Amino acid sequence: MIVSTKNEYGELRSVLMGSVDNFAWPVDDKEFNASVAKSTYEKKMDQGPVADTVLKEANEDLQQLTDMLESNGVKVVRPKISKPSWAYSARDIILIVGNKVIECPTPFNSRAKELDLYPELKTASCDIIRAPRPNSNEDPMFDAANVLKVNDKLLYSLSHSANSAGAVWLQEQVGSEFEVITWQAVKHQITHIDSTLLTCDHNTIVANANRLTNDTLPTFMKDYKKIWVNDCVPRDFHKFPYASKWIGMNMLSIDPETIVVDEIQVDLIEQLKQSKYKVIALPMRQSRTLGGGFHCVTCDVERS
Repeated sequence: MIVSTKNEYGELRSVLMGSVDNFAWPVDDKEFNASVAKSTYEKKMDQGPVADTVLKEANEDLQQLTDMLESNGVKVVRPKISKPSWAYSARDIILIVGNKVIECPTPFNSRAKELDLYPELKTASCDIIRAPRPNSNEDPMFDAANVLKVNDKLLYSLSHSANSAGAVWLQEQVGSEFEVITWQAVKHQITHIDSTLLTCDHNTIVANANRLTNDTLPTFMKDYKKIWVNDCVPRDFHKFPYASKWIGMNMLSIDPETIVVDEIQVDLIEQLKQSKYKVIALPMRQSRTLGGGFHCVTCDVERS
């Protein structure tokens, strides 16, 4: 397996994908519980096993995504999970930059060893870096999904799952080949970056108009072409939404001209088509219940 990726839109050649096998929310993860407590939602989140109907739909949608990617020549690596896990969103914990595979210092203890679910990476030609576990808020801490790869820049979104110490640690790991740029959306304390800001190609972004303005965009992106998302169609959820309706803009680029989008986001799909992108519309029915869209559930291993 070749490990090489520097952006979010080059031709996708291989990808990790999450799973709902043995899926269960943690019941003893202090940081997970703290995250739930900070939620703006009124209902308390479930813990432990998830309804079979939810997992059935999620598995069907992941399989449909897998089939589509493989039909487009993309190698898809799925994990085999034998014990309770919430490894649905492969991009959350594993950050692949260049040929470095970084297991990030996530605040969620229950997800600290997800790299072990993908043994194919251990035999690949790459540098594997396992971050030390954070023991306090002062220790380096971030999820991989706090980082957006923009060629020689790594846009690092500060939030309650990513601190400044994490950005310093990440810069030390990637060296001079990449510049880590810290950024925080002014209007919204986001957790992960990819329901707020995404790149479609080398100079086009999709931006959440509810959370961002042109003034609050990262400085180096202010002159990019912009597709502003004013609203998303909210997916239904089971008991508690682990993601807001904005997970609807969580898209996956297969190449600089082709983007996978949730089929119910008809306005966004039309905007992308008007901007000359080819759109592949697929279902992602449990994106809010399980907290991940197409970008979340995949982790790029190789892009051209």
